Amino acid sequence: MERKTVNIEKKAAIIRDTLSGKDVFTVSDAESVLGGKHSTIYWTLWNLSRNGYIHKVGKGLYSLEKKEEAVQPILSHLARTVLDILEESGHQFFISGLDILSVFMEHVPETYPVFLFADKYSIDDVHDLLLKNHIDVIIKEKGKGYEDFRDIPSIQEITILYPTNEFAYAENGLALFEKAFVDLYYEVTRRKYPLSLQELARIYLNMKRRTSLNTNRLIKAASRRNIHYDIRYIVEHDYITKNAREFATILEKQEK
Repeated sequence: MERKTVNIEKKAAIIRDTLSGKDVFTVSDAESVLGGKHSTIYWTLWNLSRNGYIHKVGKGLYSLEKKEEAVQPILSHLARTVLDILEESGHQFFISGLDILSVFMEHVPETYPVFLFADKYSIDDVHDLLLKNHIDVIIKEKGKGYEDFRDIPSIQEITILYPTNEFAYAENGLALFEKAFVDLYYEVTRRKYPLSLQELARIYLNMKRRTSLNTNRLIKAASRRNIHYDIRYIVEHDYITKNAREFATILEKQEK
């Protein structure tokens, strides 16, 4: 049994060393580097796959890396309507926040506001276009928190419009997951958006488990909103020692 394991590991090492440049490799590729009978190659690949050395991704196709099923945002009805309207307008925009991240939530609210970012030079045109299409929309002003909107009866069914000149972290009108998390974190921690930190943490952990989270992109997106220290701390919390946490707590108390 031990000799068979060594043999499997040796074959896995050969495949890794010779086929690592291929995103996906075929039975013929494996046969060319392992040699042996055609029928033996099929058995070898099955055995390597069963033991987790390689991953079957299709008929006769294998990969050294496990392919993740792409996670797609699930937009609310309001967000889909806004997306449809603006895609035909020619304006630069993207939807962010919970519409992008709700796929990582265990209990999604029935309604919530749409976070819409649009080019700052066309913000009024986007505002007027949405109103013309019977979409309730308000332009978010700097410094205003969500307590300032208490008089609006349908805040959960409204589009909140943010002026921006940054579109590097969005594709096809939708923010990337990292950007959406940064935007939501900012609203929750800086503007008192009504979402608990516990729920925000669950979103982050589920995003980390289910996607190939790009931490560099996360920190870069956070730096544009001047919250990179927060996000870097969150990203690197696994590496921060208990002593360092205690030291920071002492500093905080002594600085008061």
